[in-house]
Amino acid sequence: MEKIVLSEKELLLLSEIYPTLKYNKDKNTISGKLKFDLTYSSRNETRIKDEYSIEILLYSPDGSYLPIVRETGDKIRKIAVRKKIDIKALHLNSANGKMCIIIPPKEQERYPNGFKLQEYLHHLEEHFYWISYFDRYEKKPWKDQNHSENGYLELFKENRHKYRQDVKLYFEKKYNATLSGRQFNSFVKKLIKKGNI
Repeated sequence: MEKIVLSEKELLLLSEIYPTLKYNKDKNTISGKLKFDLTYSSRNETRIKDEYSIEILLYSPDGSYLPIVRETGDKIRKIAVRKKIDIKALHLNSANGKMCIIIPPKEQERYPNGFKLQEYLHHLEEHFYWISYFDRYEKKPWKDQNHSENGYLELFKENRHKYRQDVKLYFEKKYNATLSGRQFNSFVKKLIKKGNI
């Protein structure tokens, strides 16, 4: 994992715009409550005001340049339990609160200039808005990206040429295999059919 170092400008932004989030230099984390009051007019007109307790570990895992974020208040897991759905449907990867906010091949599109704290916090607000909306209205405010294997299959269906290499590498690594072009096409078609993607 690679350490992410915040600039003085980013630290100032954090204290001025997100005063309920605190930077811990020794741990290289940002933690506290992410509060938002948002309306996405381009997607729907519903105003959502909410907050989530989070911890951002300012280290990027292999294959990504974004930090790891955890929802530490157990709010999302409780929503999933109440609604009797898998936590992964709410983009929670594990019971310890680790979240999936974007699939790695899509990072470059969302963050063309690499990690920027302000964009990342906006992304988290959008992500938590989606969860709060789903919790309140029993429907998705907009289509979300699938996770893991289904996420990569969805990428392939979305744009087979653009994401072909990313998808191929993901499945070769996951199944510890080397696939020829023909094998890969056949393999992906079977998975898409099986997964109803």
